[in-house]
This record gives sequence, structure tokens and C-alpha cells, in this order.
Amino acid sequence: MTLIAIIVGSTRFKRRLNERDYSVESLYSPGVLGTIAKSARKLLEANPRVNQLVMTAAIQGYRTLNDQSTTVNAFNNLFAKKADTKPGKKERSAFAARIPTIVVMVDELAGDGAGAPFVRKLAEWLEQQFIKPFDTNQSPFKIVLILADASLSNEVVLDSFLNSGDRAPDKVLISQSRGEAPFRVTGTHTKIGLRKHPTLHVMTNSYPASKLSIDYSIRLSPIKPGQNSDGTEQTIRQAIREKSEEESLTNAYLEIKGGLQQGAEQLIFFAQDKAFLRQLQEKLTTGKEALVNREQVEVLDQSVSPDRRLQLVKPPRRDEVRVFLMTSSGARGVSFPKTDCIVAAIPRFNIEAALMEVAQLIYRGRGMYTDPETGMEVSGDNKDRRLVMLINDFIIEREDIDPKRLWLRQSSDLLTLLVMLRSTIHTRIKGDAGLNKNRIAFVPVGSVGDEELLRLMSDDVLDFLREAKIFISDSHPQEAKAIVKKAELLTGNIFKHFDLRGQSLERNAKSYANYQTLQALVKTVSRISSRLLPSLDNDELQIPDNLTCIGPFWIEDWSDRQTEEIFSFEAWKTDIKQNSSRLLGSLKEIAESKKFKFPSKLKRPANELYKLLSREQEGFVIESSTRQALKTKNIVIGLPLDYPHFWNEQSEDDTRQQVLQDPQTWRSALGRSLTPQGLIVPVVPHYRTFPWVAVAGRRIFTQLETVFSDRYFMASSELNLLNTILLEDEADKNSYLNKKTG
Repeated sequence: MTLIAIIVGSTRFKRRLNERDYSVESLYSPGVLGTIAKSARKLLEANPRVNQLVMTAAIQGYRTLNDQSTTVNAFNNLFAKKADTKPGKKERSAFAARIPTIVVMVDELAGDGAGAPFVRKLAEWLEQQFIKPFDTNQSPFKIVLILADASLSNEVVLDSFLNSGDRAPDKVLISQSRGEAPFRVTGTHTKIGLRKHPTLHVMTNSYPASKLSIDYSIRLSPIKPGQNSDGTEQTIRQAIREKSEEESLTNAYLEIKGGLQQGAEQLIFFAQDKAFLRQLQEKLTTGKEALVNREQVEVLDQSVSPDRRLQLVKPPRRDEVRVFLMTSSGARGVSFPKTDCIVAAIPRFNIEAALMEVAQLIYRGRGMYTDPETGMEVSGDNKDRRLVMLINDFIIEREDIDPKRLWLRQSSDLLTLLVMLRSTIHTRIKGDAGLNKNRIAFVPVGSVGDEELLRLMSDDVLDFLREAKIFISDSHPQEAKAIVKKAELLTGNIFKHFDLRGQSLERNAKSYANYQTLQALVKTVSRISSRLLPSLDNDELQIPDNLTCIGPFWIEDWSDRQTEEIFSFEAWKTDIKQNSSRLLGSLKEIAESKKFKFPSKLKRPANELYKLLSREQEGFVIESSTRQALKTKNIVIGLPLDYPHFWNEQSEDDTRQQVLQDPQTWRSALGRSLTPQGLIVPVVPHYRTFPWVAVAGRRIFTQLETVFSDRYFMASSELNLLNTILLEDEADKNSYLNKKTG
């Protein structure tokens, strides 16, 4: 008999398999779109005189579901009957008698990778529900689909973005521009899905300020690798990682100080690291170098509670704060009309997505506010404003590095970034990149691609560790911080034993995640007696179709496997058993504490981890595990090309032991080979065998696909892109000069 325990207050239920092992499954609540659609139908049924209906949802939640449908299908709840039935046609005819015009608007189209797929699926749904049921006659409905995203600049870029396929990487879209134009209207036919539709494009290029100053602040910090505790010299990566946070914090402080000294009435500082913002808040408000009082600095990001966020984005508190520290996601959809100085720290990774965010966040200062002296409404659009683009970089000082050659490459990278950054801002404000002669629109956009509605146990570990770090950096009672810090350390220790297992239904399936399989290939290829042209019949040299080799990495597709993630808890070890008990106590205190007000974003993953770790019966158990089946066909594994090299075989019991000095670096490097962002497992890298990573629930756009795609011919070289933007044909240049002097 199997005992099932329903976990109250959790998004999972836990099933006991035997005295050692448990399995969990995720529970999915009704989605936002489905709930809204069903509620709208019920309201229309209860109010027969209503002939207008507005449904709004502030979400970025397009996802693929387990049955291969999508969250757009949730709109079906608007009707009781299916569209392809006679009762369904009758129901829609009655709907048309009350509401004949259907207007659908999707804003911030490029703000999420699923924006373009969402629009295509939405267009299909509108045709299926309101057009196709009336194929033999003219539909009684008039359908209007409005797509909005000011950062997409013009009709050519919009069409390219919508039709970039089911998936595409972060990129820059470059099109010819019509020059600077504050307002332009164009009529075209735009392809959405399988058909082209008549489209009216309205483009407004402007900026809410009476005068705008843009500064590009490049702060270069010298880095000299020191020594590790064992006397060995630090790697460049270790040295930068050690110094970068301190230098970035100092540089952000100096830029904010400069802005306030220049008389900024309200200043916004943007960065993507939520914990960093809280450290910056501490530096700005405490100690001898404090610039402002604590109540004059506020942090606004996704970790701020909804009620607190509402207070911060509305008057009077919105207009009282002197300095706002924000992430781009925390600033979406809100405006700060008193802001006259915006400082943005530009990350040096995922540069296309970062530039896209810059094009949005520079508009946070706009709107109306109340003058405290006169009590009159004042337009913030009439202010003089200043934008500061902060770029942190490092100069390596080491004897074996030629400083001239290093600076040659580094200056080229910085110049490329500056030109891209300037072109992005000018295109967003004026519709044209503002280059000397080339009339182009320079539009960076994020990746295109949807994700499955998938909840891994690893998500809860990542959420807890991330929110714990933020809580510790924030202003809370020291006793509460101590509880969270203890739980954070214990979580990293207890949840580090993680495995991902995939079982193929094919009997003779090969996998390079199997040590012996890859070792056989390595030995066959590298032995002295190997032939230059080996026999293709040699089974050890046959690489399966589900494997791709890119540089030093293998990428293995596990879509044909039944996979599950497993957390193992080694209770036979005294320290593990004691630490597990301590962690359970800390997690329970965080989730249920009445003494301290822990934020819900921390309490929820704490509660989930408590459920994953807890067992029904105490007693002597050598080892226990909690596992969850991954119901997805989108799962890929990243492996080092020659990982058998990392294992040392011991002759006594023929066991292999992994020796890795920096597992986090391995995880980061392997993770970047699969995806630039999102969940990468394992969350806590602790490799008992060899380094590996996995990504589940998302289709991976590999670098190999980018190289062989004719759409991304400039993606291989920053300098090539710089030349394309800046260099002019010599004949055109002479002609231009002759015209100027003639």
C-alpha cells in the first residue's frame, strides 16, 4: 500500500514510495487568463444588458503546457461551447449581437521572449473563435489586434521581430531609417501566423524632457591578481570576482554622489543585482560618507512586497523619495515624474538584452505630480533631465600580459559597446541611430522562445537562496537575519547532493553522460595506434544523433528519456543528520514565524524546502531521497568534451573521485554553453563525479545554430559589427565632401 500525504499550503503533494524515498508532484492552480475569461462569461450571463466588456492582465505568462497546448487556450473559458459545433456557433452569434467589435492589445511585445509566439497564437485563437465558425457567411465580428512596443522603432523591425521564428537568440535588428521623425504613420501588410494582415503603424519618437544630457561614464579599475590561501597565484577570473563587487559599489556611489551634488531633485539608479542594490542603499545612508538619510533611499524590485510596492509608486511617497534604486523588472509600468537624473549600470553580459532594457528604463521619469507649495498638478515632462550610462571595466596588471595588446582588444570592445549604447538610445528617442551618414535604426531585442509551465524542485532551492541573500542584505532585525543566514548556509550544504537521471526506452541507447561510453571514444581516438581514417563500423566512434559538440562542450538532447531530479540526504553522516534537523527548524521558523515578518517571497520557498526535506517517521535511515519526474520533452545536458580526464582511478576499489577546485566556475561555463539566463541545474554545484549542467523546459538555441544561420552573419565579431555601423564607402565620403564644399 502507498501512503499519500497532501501537503497543505504547498504547490506540491508528496508520495511515500518506501521507507527511504519520496516522490513529489507539482500542483498547478488555475491560470490568470483562464480565471479572467471564465469570470467574464459568468458576469455576462448574470448581466444580459451589458454590451461592453474589458479584460486586462498585467502578465508575461505565455507558456507551453504538458498537453502541448498553450496558456492562450485558457481564453476558451470565455465560451461554454466549442467553436466548431452548432451550439458554439449559436453562442458566438449571440455574443456578436451584444459585443460585435473585439479589440485585443498586447503591450511591451519585446519585453519577454514569449512575446512574438504569444501574438501568433493569439491571432490563431481570434480567427478560430470569431472568424472560422462563420466560414460560409461573413463573420459578424470585427477584430482589431493592436501590438505596441515603442522600442521596436519602425515597421520593418516590428515585422522582422514577429517573424523571427519559434526561437531566436538575443540579437540586434538593424534597418534603414527614414531619419529623425517625432511622429510617423505607415500602412503595410504584416505577417502574423500564416497570413498577412493590413496594418497601420503609428510611430512616436520623443523624450519627456525640455532638455536632455547624456553622459557615458567609463570607470576602469586596475586589477592585479594576488595569492590564494595555499600560496598559488589567483586566476584573472578570481581576481576580478574578488574586486568587482567592491569597485562596482564604489563607482555607483560616486555617480549618485555626483548627481546629487549637481542638484538632482530625484535620482534613479538601475542595476540588475537585487542584493547589490541593498548593499548600495547601506553605503548611501550609513557611516561617515552617508549622502542622505535612510528614509530618502528606497529599493524597488520584484522582491518588494506588493503592498510596499504600491506605496512606493504612488504619491505622496513616490515624490518624497530622493533616490530610488531599481532593477529594470521592478520599474516596469511605473513612472516617476520628479526624476531628473537617471543612472544605469550597463552589464557586460547578455548585452543585447541589456541594451533593450536601457531603451525602456530611460523613460521612467515622466508624468504628472503635485507641487507641494502650490498644490497644483505639474508636468514632469518639462524638466531638464540627465542620463548617465555607467560602464565598469577592469585593467589586468600582470607581468606575462602585454598591456598594449590587451588594451588594443579591450578598447575595441569598449568602443563597440559605446557605439551600440549610443545608437540604441538615439534610435529609441529619435527613430534614427544618429550616426554621421548611415541612416539606420539600431534596435536590440531579447531572445524569442517560449517555456513550458514546469516547476522543478531546483526552482525552490534557487528561489530560497536568492531571496535569502536579498533578505540578509536588506534592513531587517539582526536576529531575523541570523535565522535566514543560518538557513542559507545549511541549504547549500544539505541540498548539494543532486542527481538528474534519464532512462531511455531504447535498449541500446548511448549517452556520453555514461563514463564508460565517452572513455571508450576518447581512448579509441587518442591512442597512438589509431588510424587517421578509422573504420566507421567501429561502434565506439559512432556519435549519436542527439549529441552536438561545440568547442570544449558536448550538448546532449534527452528529449527521448524519462527524467527525474533527485535530492539525496545522507542521514548516516552525523553532521548531515544534525544539519538537516537544524535546517528544518530554521525553515519552519521562516515559514511560520509570528515574531518576525518574513516576506512572502522568502516564506514560500522556505515552506517548499521544508516539505522536500521532512520525513514522516524518524528513526535510523542510512539515506533518503526526494525525487520528481520531469514531464517535459525539452531537456538538454552540457558536458565537458573530455571529462574522463578529470577522474582519478584508485586501484584499491576502482572508484573514481572528482577533484575540482572551483565547481561554481565549471557550472557557469557549462551553463553559458546552453543558455545565457534562466534556471540551470544543479543549483548548488557539488560534483561527485564530473562537471555537468542541464536546462529543462526551454528549447535551447545553440551557438552552432547561430553560426550557420544567414540571419546572424555579423554575430561572430564585435569589430565586424563596429565597422558595419561606422565605416563609410570612400567614394560616398568624397561625394559628400564635394557637395559640402561646392
